[in-house]
Amino acid sequence: MPGPWFAAFMGLVVLMGAWEWTCMMRLMHASQRIAYVLAVLLALLVTGKYLLPYQTIIFSVAAVWWLAATALVIRYPRMTRSWRNRFSKGVVGMLVLVPTWLAMVQVREMESGSWLIMYLFLLVWGADTGAYFAGKRYGKRKLMPRVSPAKSWAGVGGAVVTVLIVSFCAKPYFDFASHTALGIYLLALLVLFASVVGDLLESMFKRHCGIKDSGNILPGHGGIMDRIDSLTAAAPVFALCLISLGA
Repeated sequence: MPGPWFAAFMGLVVLMGAWEWTCMMRLMHASQRIAYVLAVLLALLVTGKYLLPYQTIIFSVAAVWWLAATALVIRYPRMTRSWRNRFSKGVVGMLVLVPTWLAMVQVREMESGSWLIMYLFLLVWGADTGAYFAGKRYGKRKLMPRVSPAKSWAGVGGAVVTVLIVSFCAKPYFDFASHTALGIYLLALLVLFASVVGDLLESMFKRHCGIKDSGNILPGHGGIMDRIDSLTAAAPVFALCLISLGA
């Protein structure tokens, strides 16, 4: 897609995620849910029109947020008071969704942007796939049983191996990787860490709300947020790493 169309498409995906996020905010009335989606839309428009020169700052703030989110996940359910009200959940939704949109749009504009996005997808998909098979085979010690009982430390190990293999295969095709011997592997591990936190954060919110899926727009697969939860954390971190590596 041309840049503006790609931005619009990603905006639509993010707004669908915002609609589902209102369920985790426990907004019951359609008017309340629409108002939140419009607030996210306004944030996207303002970001796209006025804040593009500050993208590095936005991605840095997003990275700090995901570090804070790691603490929330680790300490669940002891820190629920800090985010269980609707306003706090709404702010979290903004921090989750808006930087994701900006990251996808800005990575798309980089040299080889389409392939960089595909590489990001392969990292996230590879991490999920490696974690699933390793967890099924060796997953005895649970990662965060109070948040997501199915995830295990063995799954994390499988994800690490997979993303390193993906990066090894991708390394010859990216200019930024040729100038930094270990940079692409560090990038892969940071993206992996972020993707795990993104997945766990949404699982935490769903568990707190007592729901299994964020929505039902994808029959058999749940909602949009269930598909992009890992990506919401991985994309801003990925974009920040690429900027730091001079991509």
